[in-house]
Amino acid sequence: MPRSEATRARVGILLIGAIGAGLVSIHVNHALGDRESLQTFLSGIFIPMLFALGVFTGGIWLWRLRLDGEYVLRVAGWCALGAVALAGVATLTTVYQHGEGVTMSHQFYVFSNAASTGAVIGFITGVYDIRQRIAQQKLTQLSHQLTVLNRVLRHDIRNNANIIRGHAELIEEDSVDTAEQINTIRQRSTELVEMGKQARQVEQLLQADDLRIDPVEIVSLIESSCEQLAREYPDSIIDTALPDELVVYGHPLIESALRNVLENAIEHNETETPRVSVESVAPSQGRTDLVEIRIADNGPGIPDREREVLERGYETPLEHTSGLGLWLVNWIVIESGGQVGFEENDPTGSIICLRFERPQTGSPPNPPLESPVADGRPL
Repeated sequence: MPRSEATRARVGILLIGAIGAGLVSIHVNHALGDRESLQTFLSGIFIPMLFALGVFTGGIWLWRLRLDGEYVLRVAGWCALGAVALAGVATLTTVYQHGEGVTMSHQFYVFSNAASTGAVIGFITGVYDIRQRIAQQKLTQLSHQLTVLNRVLRHDIRNNANIIRGHAELIEEDSVDTAEQINTIRQRSTELVEMGKQARQVEQLLQADDLRIDPVEIVSLIESSCEQLAREYPDSIIDTALPDELVVYGHPLIESALRNVLENAIEHNETETPRVSVESVAPSQGRTDLVEIRIADNGPGIPDREREVLERGYETPLEHTSGLGLWLVNWIVIESGGQVGFEENDPTGSIICLRFERPQTGSPPNPPLESPVADGRPL
């Protein structure tokens, strides 16, 4: 979660906690200061105190869910609005009764009881509101993902199939050197198989409604992928500068995202000696809860138009990427609660930055509600 969002979340949690704690203290003071009948105690003190305690406990619950600051502030706003609204209604009622000559005892506690009822109603309304917003955001992301998947399956697979068929016909004519044609067929068919694997992983992302995001040790995953790629591409150079261990919150497909970035850095590199470096850095501003994995290459770099599409978070009929690879990386990292960013490498190439959240003491390993996702925008 970016620092600004974390600050907004803390403000929202503090507001909810202050409302709940303040109302609980008023009810406790009322219970200790006056002798009331059992009926009055239950209806006028105990039940409103439970409402106020529920608001305070709800604030703790929201904090443990690690919601975006925008959502927490919305719940806090609804909570405060409910408390003020019902306290206002109680005030107007008291004024009206006073005008009719009716004097109400303990007027302050009447207001606090109304505020406690309004606060819990507002809190529940706020939670319902953000659930609806999260669901709508998820539907929007799902629509973007399906658009990308449809475009890839419709365009890229058809294109590769046509190339394979064309080269097969050349071989059938037996009028050309078949070695080059066979190599092209082998390469394109391999791309189709890889695309099928990526489509399957996208399907797993789309079906993960009750996904648990758990702590994952990623150094071993990165080193394993680097070792495998070094065997597959012996002419490449892969350097790593990583700690012995690094635990982050990660989607079950996080290893696939890491491998995709590393593999793309080598596969699309046309230099004589492809070079890839992987390092972990701490983000600026002293954030101990975040870590950034930077994967740099000396290749041609990611075209500006593709970066713009990825940064925007969706494709159009005229603007799209060259495949599923970077989209898959983007979606997996976002589902992990992280972010993806792009930079230019000096003198040539690209740097892909994968930012993840590190588990903190007392921080839960589960995503909030329905896992509010980002819109695909990078760092």
